[in-house]
Amino acid sequence: MLSAALLATLVSWTLFALLLRRYRLRGGLHNALYSLGLFLFALAVSLEALALLRGAWSGPDYRLFYFAGAMHGVTFLGLGSLALVNPKAARSLFFLLSPVILWGIYLVATAPVDFSRLPSPYAPSGAAFPPAAWDSPRGWTFPFNLLGTGLMLGVALYSTLRFWWENPLRARGTLVIALAAVVLAGTSSLNRLGLVGVEELGRALGVSLLYLGVVLVDRGRSLAEGIPLGQVAENSSTPGERAQGKDNHREE
Repeated sequence: MLSAALLATLVSWTLFALLLRRYRLRGGLHNALYSLGLFLFALAVSLEALALLRGAWSGPDYRLFYFAGAMHGVTFLGLGSLALVNPKAARSLFFLLSPVILWGIYLVATAPVDFSRLPSPYAPSGAAFPPAAWDSPRGWTFPFNLLGTGLMLGVALYSTLRFWWENPLRARGTLVIALAAVVLAGTSSLNRLGLVGVEELGRALGVSLLYLGVVLVDRGRSLAEGIPLGQVAENSSTPGERAQGKDNHREE
């Protein structure tokens, strides 16, 4: 279990660094949100590995792990998927969710923790918090995970069908992102059902698929816009915004 946690930690931080570099070079709201989601996943698996090394959770580490990995990692990945097709909608949804996200931070920081409820002192489970309720962190985990997974899967399948003939490379990328959503959702479901020990490898596989999908989508978009794969986009605007800018330039 420790080796799996360390492997997942290495993979998650590596992919986060690669995606963050991609955002710095190419821009794009989807790359920013995906980077944030991968950062939260990397932080969560690092805290899991630390708990395994020490043989038990500490209070602050457990709270941070739950917020980053159980509650909101998938949320920002879902927003990143939405930003692939509609950046304005992704921004609006983020601002709409912000008060609820802040409420979740408050609950995670203040809810009582009883580690005796865990199946083991280092188990990556939310059972140490009170049972699911509106004033318990566990009551908000499922809605956020459902939203994030639904966005990842729904947007990916929509984009795959839309671009299957028009832009096959982009369609393959969104299909890989859909597979990543299934893996991450399945891993979390197994954990909630009490099957611990597979979450680290599941997360490593899920974020690896996500990174591969993002790379394929960006390459497909670049080819569609006539941009060589080695050329870095100068800004984070969407294809429509760039086309509009060209039209405005012609009018001048």
